[in-house]
Amino acid sequence: MSGLFDLLHFNPLTFTLTFLVFGSLLIVLSTKVWGPVLKALDERDEAIRADLDQAKIAKEDADKLMAEQEKAMADLREESKKIRDEAIQLAEKQKQELLHSARKEADQVMVNAREEMLREKEAMLEDFKNLAVEIGVDLAKKLIAKELDASAHGELLKASMQEMEEAYRKAS
Repeated sequence: MSGLFDLLHFNPLTFTLTFLVFGSLLIVLSTKVWGPVLKALDERDEAIRADLDQAKIAKEDADKLMAEQEKAMADLREESKKIRDEAIQLAEKQKQELLHSARKEADQVMVNAREEMLREKEAMLEDFKNLAVEIGVDLAKKLIAKELDASAHGELLKASMQEMEEAYRKAS
């Protein structure tokens, strides 16, 4: 236990030397080391602040670019919608024009067909009239050529009527 008391024992020379060494070490550290360490810490603090400021500026720029991109995308969506609507309107207009043109052509075809049918009908009637005239002339020739009694005259008329009916069937 005496070793423990030796440590606690006060020696003024050891105290003074320890105090001098501690003080000189404190002076050397504060003049030679503490200044550069504080300067390095200040520089590091400034660098960190500068990096934070640059990061903040970069974030603001990125946010600004993002807003511009979103606006551009919205504009593109609006423009594409406008183009699509115009295309739909143009297609609808072309559809209506085609339908109108087709109806007009169909009406013209119907008019032409009716006119052709009327011409054909008139031609058939003209052919029928000509045939009737020919049969009548032929009948008159036969009557003139022969002197007929009443029954032969009736048979000749019946035969002529049958010829006219057959000619009419062929014409229609």
